[in-house]
Amino acid sequence: MGEVSMTTLLTFLGTGRYETVIYYWGEKEAKPTHLFPLAATELFSVERVIVFLTSQAQASSHFKDLQNALGDKLEPVSIPEGRSEAELWKIFGQVADAVGARETVILDITHAFRSIPLIVFNVAAYLRRTKDVTIKHILYGAFTGGGPSRTPSPPKNCVALWLNTWLRKWKRSDPPPTRNRVPVLDLAPLLELLDWTSGAEALLKRGDAGLIAEKMIATHQTLRRTGMGTPEKLKTLGQRLQTFSQALHLSRPREVMKQAHELLSLLEEARHEFEQWALPFAFLAEQVRRELEPLAFDQPDTLSRENLERQLRLVDYYLEKGLIVQAVTLAREWVVSYTLLRGKQEADWLNLQTRTQAEEALNTASGRSQRVSPQPLLKRTLDNLWKLLGIKQKNTKARSAPEDLEHLSIDGDLARLWNELRQLRNDLAHCGMRTNPTRIENIPQRTETHLTHLEALLKKLDSPPT
Repeated sequence: MGEVSMTTLLTFLGTGRYETVIYYWGEKEAKPTHLFPLAATELFSVERVIVFLTSQAQASSHFKDLQNALGDKLEPVSIPEGRSEAELWKIFGQVADAVGARETVILDITHAFRSIPLIVFNVAAYLRRTKDVTIKHILYGAFTGGGPSRTPSPPKNCVALWLNTWLRKWKRSDPPPTRNRVPVLDLAPLLELLDWTSGAEALLKRGDAGLIAEKMIATHQTLRRTGMGTPEKLKTLGQRLQTFSQALHLSRPREVMKQAHELLSLLEEARHEFEQWALPFAFLAEQVRRELEPLAFDQPDTLSRENLERQLRLVDYYLEKGLIVQAVTLAREWVVSYTLLRGKQEADWLNLQTRTQAEEALNTASGRSQRVSPQPLLKRTLDNLWKLLGIKQKNTKARSAPEDLEHLSIDGDLARLWNELRQLRNDLAHCGMRTNPTRIENIPQRTETHLTHLEALLKKLDSPPT
């Protein structure tokens, strides 16, 4: 059997005047108490309680009451008051260091003061990602000094604002809180918003839809499993986002165009679902649509001017996201596709032999543009290599380029651009393993310059080849 994870309650204690109330969680009630940490240990199963408190709070009767009730289960940690940025960071570190890897944690902010609730939410996100900690609950004993029949006092932070709003919308079917009977709220779902935000940042900054797709799929499955909802398209939307992201990072432009096109329709079809069950994504949907629209194309396997234009938009997208290797790789292949379209070989543009022949035509033109033919030197080098290895060569008939490509005039500008792109792509593909690699800081600028030249080439498609 695997080791059972220990559950730790992280709580805070101040010096305020706490009233004695009955805290309840669902149908379960705790004994009357003025200290929420005591109620939490009744309502939830915990093995230890770590209380963070200032020196003033540690000298108060509240702490003595807590010690008497919890005994050895209680571990006090002295923290500063949080009156400066340095003190806030110290509190953050103390809370984070109190928890070990893969622990299960319940956080309580009921008696937390000033900006502590905000620190708690950030610590929770940090612990989940760096220590694989399970955040079971983030608890708040929603005492308002008289229940919803009284006007709540002005909120002191954004968490209190949210809670007051929540209390005003208390469902009539729920047991009404009273002055002596106070509900316990779980704010852990607010952590989901941080996940959605991180996922959105990854997608919009790096083209990585992995996290946001995982949230979409998990939301769909949870709703179905718990019977809390019956979404039909959330999972499909998440899976398509995953495929789109993988296609982007694996340099599959045709799949990118296809997935982007299908995602635009799916976003509209699933709108009512994510507005109902994945509201954080609803706020991002328009941004995602704007990201996809320039890349979407419903005929990605047909070589055309529009196809090449979409591919250039993808090169630009790669540059914007800092995906330089993908940008250079696609730019190099774009020149081959461009040459085939100019040579009226679009029907066979995905055939490996056809593309190889186009590359040979470009290589020949590139050699002429540099007044050096690479073919004889390459042949002599290979002949020497075969001789050194003792390998007898077979007589092979030289492969000729397609007739249309033989008569296609590849001007000096295109030949030089091809040569530069080929060298840059090889430099990146071989990880700079050469005596004189391109300087790292020059690669993005060179790629942007090449994109400008490719855009100029695209405009030439409107005029016939000479």
